[in-house]
Amino acid sequence: MSSTRIEFRGKIFEVEFDYTPEEKQVTYYPDGSGYPGCAEQVYICKVTHNGEDFTDFIFESEADCEAIEKMLYEEVSGYKKEWL
Repeated sequence: MSSTRIEFRGKIFEVEFDYTPEEKQVTYYPDGSGYPGCAEQVYICKVTHNGEDFTDFIFESEADCEAIEKMLYEEVSGYKKEWL
């Protein structure tokens, strides 16, 4: 698990999260099988501000979750992605 601080809605939040990097597709292995690969993923585990747990509050809004996930993706990848 990793953690970072992000600015969201004018406040600094501490976010604990799990990150799984992208796994590339393998069309064929020597035995004829393959692997479809998977996209990178971020899972938000906990969101706090000044020691107060805001995780449930953040999870109530899909837009807030997506915004925080976007910030986390950008932090771990080191660049801004195009989103939707």
